[in-house]
Amino acid sequence: MEQALAFALELTEQRDEPHLCQWWSQVLHASFQPKGMLLGMLEVSGRQLACSGWVKGQAVSLSLAVDDFSHPLAYVLHKAQPRTWDSLHGGARIEHKEFRALLSNLGQQCGLHAFPLLDGGGKPFAVLAMMDCAEQLQEWTLGPELAQLSQVFCNQLTLIRDLGRSRRDQSVLRDSLRQIKGEGQVKKQHEKLLADQLVGQSAVICGLREQVHQAAQHKLTVLIQGETGSGKEVVARLVHQCSDRAAKPFVAINCAAIPENLIESELFGYQKGAFSGALTNKAGLVAQANGGTLFLDEVGDMPAAMQAKLLRVLETRSYRPLGAEQESHSDFRLIAATHQPLSRQVEEGQFRADLYHRLCQCLLLIAPLREHMDDVPMLCQHFMAQFAEQDGKALGGLHRQFQKQLQSYDFPGNVRELRNLLEVACAHTRHGEEVVLEALPPELKERVCVELPGMLDNYNHIRDLRQAMQLYEASVIEARLRYFQGNRMRVAESLNIPKRTLDHKCQKLEVN
Repeated sequence: MEQALAFALELTEQRDEPHLCQWWSQVLHASFQPKGMLLGMLEVSGRQLACSGWVKGQAVSLSLAVDDFSHPLAYVLHKAQPRTWDSLHGGARIEHKEFRALLSNLGQQCGLHAFPLLDGGGKPFAVLAMMDCAEQLQEWTLGPELAQLSQVFCNQLTLIRDLGRSRRDQSVLRDSLRQIKGEGQVKKQHEKLLADQLVGQSAVICGLREQVHQAAQHKLTVLIQGETGSGKEVVARLVHQCSDRAAKPFVAINCAAIPENLIESELFGYQKGAFSGALTNKAGLVAQANGGTLFLDEVGDMPAAMQAKLLRVLETRSYRPLGAEQESHSDFRLIAATHQPLSRQVEEGQFRADLYHRLCQCLLLIAPLREHMDDVPMLCQHFMAQFAEQDGKALGGLHRQFQKQLQSYDFPGNVRELRNLLEVACAHTRHGEEVVLEALPPELKERVCVELPGMLDNYNHIRDLRQAMQLYEASVIEARLRYFQGNRMRVAESLNIPKRTLDHKCQKLEVN
């Protein structure tokens, strides 16, 4: 009883497969004292038997191919049946050089008893080979002890493997859940960031938020087109902040604000002594943007010579500072922006076609404010909250008449102009009071108050509402076609309608 309990305790202490195999081999060796013993475990690939054991007290190990029938273990494994050979010359087909040498060391009268070890599904996963004289082999074969010990080993190994699989599955599940949770949190953070920075609920703004999110998921060069003041740099920063480069630098340069003779040194840097006044080495913006994002604002104003150099840098990600002998490498993502129609500049020969196509890998169009005037109230609320916090005072909201006046203005300066108007109005508004039109200086008030309809007085001439709506729709489409030089795909995208709908309207309204 005590021996059985001790055996059971030792068995449960074997918590992994290698230790269990080693312990069981020792138990067999101590219990039966065979002249030789091999335990061949089937590898994960299913092609090799990794054999280890003893021969005449010496540890041995060898690898046997499962499909190599020159050794007897292959037959036992494939047939899933035990097999006994009374001696080396007792009918065993042993042509495997290493295996034959193993038996030869035990003498010509040594026999072999091999039997498969089966898992819970009855599939063989190992082979046990016991080597001794024929009488001893027969005794082990007829007695129950060897079979019972083998069954105990198989059961324990099955439990260990099942437990290992369960732990691996749990680990994979935890990692997957952790990843999903992390991705979900990141997505929520990006959605909040986009909602905070791109204010509005119009289809135009919602579509732009989705485009920015998509652009942030890849590494293509982005070209942002939009009128002055529409928020091109805001969009560029959001693409960077929602990408996997968010923790790296965002480096911006306005190509129109830097003299032509300085833009190369600003971009690529220079070495000490490269020109008069170069007293130290200076890293250019391309080097500073390594790992992050380089934003070229007003890229349409870049000189022709720099366009060629920029194209090469985009293709090779290599650049040479002024005065340097060796090129340097920078891993940056390029985002460019312009208020000019680059396609027209390409046609006129003012901008390189190959650089234009390289910049247009991902095109983002920012609609002017006049095309989403429904967002003006939210924008006003957003900016007024900023100015109130900045000035340390509470504002009583935006006066209704002032809001109507703003929504009737076409804002040639777009969101930037709206922000500047509200900043001035809030600065001239006292704590707790409403922001009214009268808070603006006369010149700004005069600019905003352009033909505010005295209710319906200006529309009294309309006698056919359907015709008036069609005329207005035709004028919008004509203006947009002129802006995009007749490119109907871009016109449809900017108006948030399918191209087939645009084609139908052009035909119906006779717009060319």
